[in-house]
Amino acid sequence: MSDQRQGAGSLNAQPDAARSGRVRTSLRDLAGVGRHSAAALGALAFMCALAGGGLLLAAALGLSETGLPEGGWLLGCGLISAALSAVAAGLSLAAERLDRSMMGVDLALVTLHGRGGEVLGLEHADAARAHVPEDAWLGQGLFDRVLVPDRPAFLAALSTAAHGLSATESVCEVRLRCEGEGEAPDFVWMELRCVPAGEDRARAHWRDIHAVKMQLEEDHRARTEAERANLAKSRFLAAMSHELRTPLNTILGFSELLATDTEQRIDARRKEDYARIIHESGQHLLGVVNDILDLSRVEAGAYELSFEHIDMAHLVDGCVEMVGLDAARRNIKVTTLLPARLPRPMADQRAVRQMTLNLLSNAVKFSEHGGLVEVNVSAQNGVVSLSVRDSGAGMSPAEVERLGEPFFQAGDAERRARGSGLGLAVVRALVKLHDGAFEVTSSVGGGTTVTISLPVRRSSGVVSPFARAITDEAGRKDNEGRRIA
Repeated sequence: MSDQRQGAGSLNAQPDAARSGRVRTSLRDLAGVGRHSAAALGALAFMCALAGGGLLLAAALGLSETGLPEGGWLLGCGLISAALSAVAAGLSLAAERLDRSMMGVDLALVTLHGRGGEVLGLEHADAARAHVPEDAWLGQGLFDRVLVPDRPAFLAALSTAAHGLSATESVCEVRLRCEGEGEAPDFVWMELRCVPAGEDRARAHWRDIHAVKMQLEEDHRARTEAERANLAKSRFLAAMSHELRTPLNTILGFSELLATDTEQRIDARRKEDYARIIHESGQHLLGVVNDILDLSRVEAGAYELSFEHIDMAHLVDGCVEMVGLDAARRNIKVTTLLPARLPRPMADQRAVRQMTLNLLSNAVKFSEHGGLVEVNVSAQNGVVSLSVRDSGAGMSPAEVERLGEPFFQAGDAERRARGSGLGLAVVRALVKLHDGAFEVTSSVGGGTTVTISLPVRRSSGVVSPFARAITDEAGRKDNEGRRIA
């Protein structure tokens, strides 16, 4: 019995169970009112009979001239009260019987247990569990169906009720193995209410609460996801404000120095340094903005892919040349390992070039001076893999787990200041658009290797299923917005 099937069945039964509970509550209230009314009317009938009899006796003895009519009236009231008392008592008794007959309507099971928790008798089983032979519940059969972690609570509730240690019923929640006809068994959440049954025995009322528990778990998951999304939004805003404010402050500060130097107090060399810093800050700011735009376009399904056959060797050589200047400044050697013959994968050339440049830039950026960056391209089983390995400080397993999240940066403050934490997030998103794989291996002090794998075969001009799905979703939202406008 799957959670989905059991949950659906329990949900369907929930309104009936709720109505049954309300009916039983009304019946118990009616029975109580009937008992109290019968007692009050019975007392009134006795008093009327006693007073009327006394007046009649006084009239018969000549002690009262008006005793005869008044005594007769009181006796009549007593008879009427006695009749009403009998009606109220009968109504109370009928309500109690009906309540007892409905006791099992919203219950899955009603079982009678001995001192050790063994089942002495099965008093009720609903339709979903009635097909199970009664012998399967008796003795230790029901105990064996309770999930092992829930058995201590199950036995404690039965023991408390059997020995009368609690003035009220003992309540606990357990998972009971149940099965439908022709279906595999599965554990179902049950509310167990145990009441004393006399002679060191306990009676257990089992109510199916599986749908309620599943709904609570679903609500908890949704609430957790909403809290996680809200936290991610807060982190994004905090990181974005930092990444934009830092280069902007640099640009504004040094440009203000240049603009206010009317008396030529700053020499040409310092002006050249200030201009270089402003240029580098602007490049950094432009890179952050471009990465944010690319990432937002991918997430919105607006990043258009144009698939074509790509010469990976030529593309990698071009990207190595583009990062060559930065690598030379830091005395970092970039080597490539390209097989003589490589398949030409179907992919978006602009996206693959951006992914390769991001990986190479990160590798050069986070390698120490005089380090080594290795680029390896291989093909196997219809997949082309591009690996970029650096000789940097590496990362811990916890940092590797989060690598690729927007604005996440590993390492100390000095290393985090070198980037924005968006490069690998863009790579990861573009790889997903190509139905590829993104993998990171690293160790502290042992460098980092990032590998992207792209499928070789793809129908020309066909967008991947993932890209099509998110593009369709974006188009649907756009159309809805236009209709509203």
